[in-house]
Amino acid sequence: MKITMLTVGSTGDVRPYLLLGRELRSRGHDITIATFSRFREMIESAGLRFFSLSGDAEAFMASIMNPDTTSVTYLTRLSKKLKTVAPLLIRDMEESCRGAEAMICNYFGSVYYSVAEEFGIPCIQTQYFVMDPNPSAPISSIRSQRLPAFANKASYKAGYYLIGAVEKHFLGDWRKEAGLDPRKPSSRPNYRIGTHTIPVIYALSPSVFPRPEEWGPSIHMSGFWFDDAPAPWSPPADLESFLSAGDPPVYLGFGSMNTGDMQRLLTIVLRSLHAAGLRAVIASGWGGLRLSSNSRVFFTDYAPHDWLFPRVRAVIHHGGIGTTAEGLRWGKPTLIIPFVGDQLFWGERIRALGCGPRPISRQNLTVRKLTKAMLDLSSNHGYSARALEIAQMLSRETGVRTAADLVEREIANW
Repeated sequence: MKITMLTVGSTGDVRPYLLLGRELRSRGHDITIATFSRFREMIESAGLRFFSLSGDAEAFMASIMNPDTTSVTYLTRLSKKLKTVAPLLIRDMEESCRGAEAMICNYFGSVYYSVAEEFGIPCIQTQYFVMDPNPSAPISSIRSQRLPAFANKASYKAGYYLIGAVEKHFLGDWRKEAGLDPRKPSSRPNYRIGTHTIPVIYALSPSVFPRPEEWGPSIHMSGFWFDDAPAPWSPPADLESFLSAGDPPVYLGFGSMNTGDMQRLLTIVLRSLHAAGLRAVIASGWGGLRLSSNSRVFFTDYAPHDWLFPRVRAVIHHGGIGTTAEGLRWGKPTLIIPFVGDQLFWGERIRALGCGPRPISRQNLTVRKLTKAMLDLSSNHGYSARALEIAQMLSRETGVRTAADLVEREIANW
């Protein structure tokens, strides 16, 4: 079967599709991943077809994630940015699905659904964070993730009305030109295409977020998507020397986050590490910032998490699902410094699980706060014990294979 997988976002949005696409290809399916051009080499080296969407991932994310970003300003900035990129994105999405027999997509409102409706093909939604109403957690972009049950449910109504208003503005004319009926703003996810219900696959573990009873039978949880066959990797000699030269370091990285104040963030990080007396391996991808390595701090451009995390004592990062899941997979105490979006959800989830301290938002980060959290993270044995319990549960899951089974079953049912 010819399947197009559509994803708009950063590495954390694309990498899961490499894993699922590779599994589906091994079952005989013809897989194309449509995303931004910077991911071409990553996708084609995995043996999958690539289709380029207009725009640049880093520029797109940086334009909507300034240092003062909130859930409201995020939508405002997204709306302004979409004014220029939406027509090109929709055109490219159409082209990527021309001739496809099914679509798999990550979360980007209902834009993908409209393309699937235009071509009359099955559409399967994948989620990496909670976007369906429930009493346990609010919608992911809400700054406060510790609300009472009624407020958690209400947050989805407000969030989806805002999302729906933005979509109506940008999709209304296109749907009319395509001969499709208008999609009205709704207080809930609208998983309908004609007479079909769009199935949803959450790449989440029920051990980390128990499946809410309110969710219907078309919403599935597959478990996290881990790479069970990572490519061989040989570490540089200086990294191995650093790891063996003293106490296990902490890992520190912020993925592809780049918000204009990364030099300030690096200064806070280095001063806090010194005050806490910790060694660290720092991934230097965020904003391209780095200094010279020394006996206390090692800067690395790249080290696979599945190689590095077993060799560190704890992890500190922005709270992307990929890094969060890998930290839990290897039983590591975790401190999350969320920037925006679902990172807020993951920061609170780590705290609620007992695997690390309360998250510190990037906007509120100070040397005092980070030093205190680092000392807590590295000395609280309860975090380590709980993280190891979660790791044992995750080791029994088969997330990618389970998700591929669900994709094949749901397409057949459609």
